[in-house]
Amino acid sequence: MDMATGDTDQATSSISRPEVGFYTVHILLHYSTFLYHHIHRVHHRFIAPTVMTCVYAHPLEYIVGNIFPIYLSCMLMNAHPVTCYVWFPLAMAGTCKGHCGYRIMGVIDPHDVHHLYFRYNFGGMALLDWMFGTLLVQHPVHERNT
Repeated sequence: MDMATGDTDQATSSISRPEVGFYTVHILLHYSTFLYHHIHRVHHRFIAPTVMTCVYAHPLEYIVGNIFPIYLSCMLMNAHPVTCYVWFPLAMAGTCKGHCGYRIMGVIDPHDVHHLYFRYNFGGMALLDWMFGTLLVQHPVHERNT
């Protein structure tokens, strides 16, 4: 059974594993001076990101930090191909949302804020940021634009 037929365990794992992978790689890219200056700084050329910013990255970062966690999740779960066909576009849509700069249903995506405040909001879904104290919910841009 898989996400296409209602297996919630597989669905939960398919969502949480890429988040753990992305958060871990992303925080390492920030806290290693070498990795930041030689790899991740390419992505952070934008402090006001657009949707295209989500894929504007060093090739190594794009493969290891963005693509690999998504593929690894499906491989570890031995996911049905339909699950992967559904999951990949959803994951990419979430990545685009995290860099779009727009309020969606009145909310700015937490990762969008990361491009202004580099030490916060490393994850894509904010769960690990909340767990590890790196979540920045309110900041001057929110207050000024509300």
